[in-house]
Amino acid sequence: MPRGIYHRIPKNTPLERFEAKYIPEPNTGCWLWIGALNPRYGKLLIRRNIEYAHRFAYEHYKGRILPGLEIDHVCEMECCVNPFHLEAVTNDENMKRAMLRRQARQHACPKGHPVNDVNSHLRSNGHRQCRECDRIYHRQNSHA
Repeated sequence: MPRGIYHRIPKNTPLERFEAKYIPEPNTGCWLWIGALNPRYGKLLIRRNIEYAHRFAYEHYKGRILPGLEIDHVCEMECCVNPFHLEAVTNDENMKRAMLRRQARQHACPKGHPVNDVNSHLRSNGHRQCRECDRIYHRQNSHA
């Protein structure tokens, strides 16, 4: 090759690199990220900057993420990059949803009593309270 002439090898576009690093999961519809993780979310190198893969997917397929919003994985899979499983929400909304999801997976209180809609209630701070633990506490602490 003559001096001063460089043969540039075409690089894949960011979208091509993104699409090469996930696999669709047929049962849930999730697009599972198989590239690098940081530490829970997928990451992708875009113009010398590391970006979260789920944010790239959202912005490419749905549009810009407005200031003050973050991306919620509605499917609860942190490695999912399917833009239709992602929603831009405030931090407060994201934390509220995460707490509700955790509570939905909870089957027993720390004392072992079953937790469901009948034998628990939602306190003003958003935490679920076991009614049996509440009864025990009030029986022990009531001044008769």
